[in-house]
Amino acid sequence: MTKYFDRVAVAVMDGVGCGTPDDVKEKYPEDEGANSLGNASSVTPINAPGLQKMGLEFIPGFQGLKAANPISHDQVRGAYGALTPTFAGKGSPEGHQALMGLVNQIPYLTFDKDGFPDCVVRQVEEAAAKVIGRAVKIVRYPETDDVNGVKFINTSGIGDVHLASKDQGTGELLLPIYASSESLIQIAIHQGVLPQEVIEDVGKAVRAAISPQILRVIMRPFIGDRPGSFTRVEEDRRDYGLDPSGPTVLDHLAEQNIPVYGIGKTPDMFNQRGFSPTRIEKGHDDRERIQSLIRHFSQRNNGAGLYFANLIGTDMTYGHPRNPEGYVRHIEMISEHLRQLLSVMKFRDLLIVTSDHGTDPTHQAHNNHTYEEVPLLVAGPGIYGAVNLGVRTTFADVAATVADIFRLEEEVNDGIKIPRTYGGQSFLHQLV
Repeated sequence: MTKYFDRVAVAVMDGVGCGTPDDVKEKYPEDEGANSLGNASSVTPINAPGLQKMGLEFIPGFQGLKAANPISHDQVRGAYGALTPTFAGKGSPEGHQALMGLVNQIPYLTFDKDGFPDCVVRQVEEAAAKVIGRAVKIVRYPETDDVNGVKFINTSGIGDVHLASKDQGTGELLLPIYASSESLIQIAIHQGVLPQEVIEDVGKAVRAAISPQILRVIMRPFIGDRPGSFTRVEEDRRDYGLDPSGPTVLDHLAEQNIPVYGIGKTPDMFNQRGFSPTRIEKGHDDRERIQSLIRHFSQRNNGAGLYFANLIGTDMTYGHPRNPEGYVRHIEMISEHLRQLLSVMKFRDLLIVTSDHGTDPTHQAHNNHTYEEVPLLVAGPGIYGAVNLGVRTTFADVAATVADIFRLEEEVNDGIKIPRTYGGQSFLHQLV
């Protein structure tokens, strides 16, 4: 390890952006004006002393943040900056992979505008039918495939007809599917219609049947007995993705036998590659996921490693449903629990807090992800003052820093070894 840090936690607050990059008009004109954290705090001023002390209010270029209790710059004990997205797409896998050094430039197929083509619908029907053992017919939202999942299953003619089709004997089982702005197919199955293990088998079969240009299949189990009562069982959600198209810092840590812990959905973003199965913890909710980090960092003898956590509530529970007050309150909860995490960290521990994309809870042009820069906040017992990390040109700077901390090298000509950078630039030297 370096002489500075042994254990690093990277916490991704899913869907927390801090304003659009300069090229938003060219790439995603529908996202103009997006500023997830700034716009949400304009509705409900934020009180997040843990994140504020890390430098949240002083992120360069970040405008519009309204803090209920602002702090002065000399109260900051951390490093702060922003990361600029340079990868194709606005999805979670692309964002997470870029943070770990794989900046994908090949866009995947998405279905938010034109919906699922007939060939994809047939592939899903045929793959699911083979697993279930009866004919399957896809059920879709009447206006668009791009729809909020909770609204989708609670719409009359969707979740209810799917549930009723269970008792139609050998007739067709109606299977609801929907899309989003990401490259994915989401399949909603009531747990009273199929048991969880069969739901998972359907997901695996659909993944194997569809194009590798579709990044993920997400199985969305739900419960309830009528529209309005249907709720998703988030702990039983399953993602079936693709292996990353190239190496990441996770692969190189694994090669050096440096443990990588996956908390929340982070392993799913890499199709579990680079993570040890014994070090994957889903967690029931974000509070439990941060408590998992606290438990690990409270132990003095668990050795060096990377702890990579996703905190999904900001995106899934409040961002997509466009609930700015809930969004702010959830970030406040995250802030308080991260403050607790910092209180148990040792001198050679480091916390990096960032995001994968924006999901502006006030944006009315659509209810999907928004193209935004994301916060970069770094703290630990060994960081004393306020450090401006600037606006970084790529998410891969996080990977370069992790590689720098753990002294990951690659061999070039004549056996010469140089630090791995993944096209990014380490900010370790600015921290120590």
